[in-house]
Amino acid sequence: MANRADTGTFLSGERVDLRPLTSEDAQVLAPWMNNDGVTHVMFTGQRPMTVEQLTGEIRQQTENLANSVFLIEDRKTKKPIGYAGLYDIHPTARKAELRILIGAKEFWNNGYGTEVTELLTFYGFDRLNLNKVWLGVIDENKGAVRAYEKASFREEGRLRQELYRNSRYYDAIRMSILRDEYYPDMHTTHAKRFGIRS
Repeated sequence: MANRADTGTFLSGERVDLRPLTSEDAQVLAPWMNNDGVTHVMFTGQRPMTVEQLTGEIRQQTENLANSVFLIEDRKTKKPIGYAGLYDIHPTARKAELRILIGAKEFWNNGYGTEVTELLTFYGFDRLNLNKVWLGVIDENKGAVRAYEKASFREEGRLRQELYRNSRYYDAIRMSILRDEYYPDMHTTHAKRFGIRS
């Protein structure tokens, strides 16, 4: 566990810290990826995932300079509760895909997903100079949709029968937030919440 502390906190919210995800975190993530209750309406979880497979996947994601991937920790207890990041950061189009998984069920429906979404949105616009942050979510993942809406993401469109799980097909919703929707009001608010702490 010593290696985990060495990476340090990169972004801080009011209730969460985000630190770089490392291959050593595979042991933390594996139980979530193999838990049907966690992945029930997600693309993740269609096949079993070993720690070794997950280690390789984390390495692949984190070594790709177009991704910024983080482990989410509860600030109060330092307990890992999930992972999230911005993926496929495009330097010309200035856009990135936001992905998030809160794996620790005791932290569900308490605003953690919204805060992480807002924190990564702030990071994407304020530090990476993005023009657009987008995401995909299964329409029946009501908690996630609610979190994204609270973070001011708007629906762009619907992908019909995009995911097959649980003996049926699910529609996916594509959502996004644009730079000119974010500035100046949301950025001002988020800079106070997520900016440098003395």
